[in-house]
Formats: sequence, structure tokens, C-alpha cells
Amino acid sequence: MTDKEIRMTELRKIIADAKKELESLNPYEFWREKSNKEFGEKYSEKHILSMVPNLQENHGAGHDMSGKHYKTIEVKSCRMIYDSKWTMNQLHPDKADAYLFVWYNCETGTQEICFIPTVDLLKLCKLNLQHGEGCYTLGSTIKNKAALKNYMVSSWEELNERV
Repeated sequence: MTDKEIRMTELRKIIADAKKELESLNPYEFWREKSNKEFGEKYSEKHILSMVPNLQENHGAGHDMSGKHYKTIEVKSCRMIYDSKWTMNQLHPDKADAYLFVWYNCETGTQEICFIPTVDLLKLCKLNLQHGEGCYTLGSTIKNKAALKNYMVSSWEELNERV
């Protein structure tokens, strides 16, 4: 090996070790590098299932999980903070008993969690038609944020009790 190749190998090891340490301090550190689909299905949903034992994977039309108290729960997550401008896409309220919204802060390794029964979501929030009948978006309007604040969950443990 040349001196250059040896140094590149050393640097790669330093970078790999630094990435491991960063990820141990912040589990969401590298999630922003994933595609939206990969983030949602491979990382966010799997992470939620690992943190909330009362949730079970249950993919079907318009829902992703089921819980102890809710048969169909649709999960929507994003890599933004709650106080930013965001939109949750492809909500099908006729196909889910409840919604689990998770905002991951990839900078700090924290998350904000909201769990709301569909009946309350429909009553309190303004949904916008997206692709056609039955498919909606939920935007970060003042009204929607005020309504969702009442359904925020302080921890994965508290969510485990609610689902």
C-alpha cells in the first residue's frame, strides 16, 4: 500500500467511528439522507414499533399499525420540527381509527409525538383534498397546530398506554 492509500484507510476508519458515535448520541442523525419512502417505511415505522410494544405492524389500505385500543392506526412522520411548516400527505380518514404523527428532529435526536383518534382529527382539524375523494393532506396551519397540541404525547411510554 502507498502512503496515500494508508492515509485514506485511516481517514475512512476515523469517519466510520465518528458516524457510529454520532448515531449513538442521536439515533436520527442520518435519517435526513434517506429517501422519503425509505425513511417512512424502513426507519420511522420500524423505530416506532421498537419503542411501543403495544403497536403491531398491520399494513392495509390507509393504515400501518394496530394497537391495544385501536384496530387501525395510520402513521405519518417527517424529518422536521413541529414548529416548522410541514404537510402530512395521503391521509385516508375513512380507513383509520386513529393517526400517529411523529416529527423527528434530526439535529437534536428528539421527537414530538401526536396521537389523535380520527373522529377528533376530522372534527378539530382542516384537511385539504389531495388526489381525489377520500385522500387528504393536513397542513401546519395555526388552527391545526392548536388542535393537535391537545393530543401531544410526552414519551414513547405514554404512547404505549394510549394505543
